[in-house]
Amino acid sequence: MKPSLEPLRVSMLTNMEGGQLMKRHLNDLRTLDPALLTDVPFTTYVQDLTGYAEKYEKALAQVRKNEETEKIMLADSIRDRALDAFGKALKLYAVSDDEAEVEASRGLRILLDTFKNLTSLNYEAETIGIDKLVSELARPNYNSKISLLKMERYVTRISAANEAFKTLFSGRMMTVATTETYDLKSIRSEMSIRYSEFCDYVLAMAKALNTPLFTTTLNLLNTARKYYADLLARRIAPKAVTTKPAV
Repeated sequence: MKPSLEPLRVSMLTNMEGGQLMKRHLNDLRTLDPALLTDVPFTTYVQDLTGYAEKYEKALAQVRKNEETEKIMLADSIRDRALDAFGKALKLYAVSDDEAEVEASRGLRILLDTFKNLTSLNYEAETIGIDKLVSELARPNYNSKISLLKMERYVTRISAANEAFKTLFSGRMMTVATTETYDLKSIRSEMSIRYSEFCDYVLAMAKALNTPLFTTTLNLLNTARKYYADLLARRIAPKAVTTKPAV
């Protein structure tokens, strides 16, 4: 049977579950026969993920202890949703039967694409990026497109959400200036990218070499990924509707 990787939408896991998944993987990998660990890239990946996992655990602990941090995470999610709403609105106008609306949507989409992956950046980088985006949208050539599409409320929503975030974040920075802090969102994003690269590497090597190190590792990865994939499936599956039998 051809090696394959168990599908799992890691981004759908909660912060706690994301940490648990990584901890499970690293614990499983420690069960590998040391004699098999001769592949340098493999070892490097594991070392990197171990480092990320340690920082991630500290960030989670910080979040649990700091109520202000929880408020900041909520404010960040609000501005992320505002950006998402803006993008989705543009998609609707992209299929409009009004050519002017389609063209305006296309122009705004080109601008938005230059700010790709804003929501995955660390807090401060995202803040700067949103400020720049809002500034660009205020320029005459873009503002006219916003007016045509009547999307002012989306821009206002993005700007207001970013300002609210900045107020909370600057306050937090004042109170923890002398304390080591961890940006959970940034760490998770970086860890997820490295984890994805590791999984792709293991799968490719399992297909190419079919050696014990990679086939065993792939099995270990798939076992954990299957568990969390099933967990997500149960969470998002519609609740069963129980109907009363007709009498």
